[in-house]
Amino acid sequence: MTRKSGRHTKSHIYSAVEVDFHCDEAKKFLTKSSKVDPENWGTPGFMTKEMYTSFVTLREYFRKRDADYRSAVMCFGEEEEETYALCRWLRARKFDVEETLVLIDDGIAERKEAVKHDFYTDPNAAIGAPFSSYIELYPQLYHGHAKNGCPLFISKPGLINIHAVDCITTLNGLIKLHWHVMHHDFRKRLLEQKASMGRSFTKFACFCILDLDGLSTSSITRKVMEIIKCQSRIDNVCYVETLSKMLIINAPVSFSMTWKVIKTFVDARTQNKIEIYSNQKKATARILELCEAKYVPSDYGGTAKNSHDILLDQTGASDIIRQEMKLVHLRSYETFPVKINAGERLEVVVYTKATGGTKVTILNKKKSTIAQETVIHTSTHSAGTDDFEHQYPTQVELTSNAVGPDHINIRFDSLTSRLHSDYYLLSLRFFKH
Repeated sequence: MTRKSGRHTKSHIYSAVEVDFHCDEAKKFLTKSSKVDPENWGTPGFMTKEMYTSFVTLREYFRKRDADYRSAVMCFGEEEEETYALCRWLRARKFDVEETLVLIDDGIAERKEAVKHDFYTDPNAAIGAPFSSYIELYPQLYHGHAKNGCPLFISKPGLINIHAVDCITTLNGLIKLHWHVMHHDFRKRLLEQKASMGRSFTKFACFCILDLDGLSTSSITRKVMEIIKCQSRIDNVCYVETLSKMLIINAPVSFSMTWKVIKTFVDARTQNKIEIYSNQKKATARILELCEAKYVPSDYGGTAKNSHDILLDQTGASDIIRQEMKLVHLRSYETFPVKINAGERLEVVVYTKATGGTKVTILNKKKSTIAQETVIHTSTHSAGTDDFEHQYPTQVELTSNAVGPDHINIRFDSLTSRLHSDYYLLSLRFFKH
């Protein structure tokens, strides 16, 4: 059979395979029931004869390919086992072998640059700033796992401030970070579960809580949608079929109404994975029904630490006591009082892509200057161009040697006219002293 995709110049050539439906493997793979739980659809033990034929055909073709091809398909490592990895790819294209091969080629092309950089092993280098600072702006974390063994992932898109994100990194930086998270963080957690549960853990997927608290129509900007689009592209062609269950909580009423329309276009298997809750009490009950309390953050009804403290622990910055991120929309001047507790040392960093510039001054209780820096983003490219957007923002650390207990003030003075405004991100990280 030959398949020529409109997206590729090359054709896929593979041979149709004659399948013995009475062999031992077929007996294990084929379903004996006319009704199959959508969660199990297309997995060993729950296949139709047509599905099993597609599986055997893809497996024969797959085993003839090179190591790079195998690495792309087995994206989470050999521990997943060939059978379950191939089933994931086939499920993503409803067991159409030709379309599955096109999908795999798309995935290989998509990950080509990331492979060169080992999927960006350092998250700080990926975004061009401390990961612990970025995660304050868009909280996302893995913690423990659901009762089905899948890693528990919590995302809070309602808290994202795109102006603050623009001050600290770029779209390209966020794409690199997403590669890091999928290949080094998520993958690690899957392999840990495999090592713990053995062959009983076969679903290399995550259990997702999508918290929409704080989400508004104004926060869904074109830039936010571009971030979602790029990250979804990676997931959809490189890490296929990795959603076990999604609970959308704190959903605005308007979102629930929108979902009723959207779900008419979504197949039953995908619908079965997504549940929407506007009522917090019901959402908490459902979370605790599907996840052990010890893995659920306290702010979601569990007995683990709250999600913010878990995030701080996971950044690897063990000596950070706390941190604050303040978005400064500067027109003329702004002043921020800061309290430093006993046993704390303050680190002050300002991030921006503003070309107007500001003078940042740290003042002690006597209003004397203890640190001062000019913060301005310089570029040979014009703002708004692709080259400008690809440049990492400027970051300037103000050395104040401020330790607690103490009170200081941080003042921003614009270097442009009052008719012009710029965004700056003030990062306050409090270390053990």
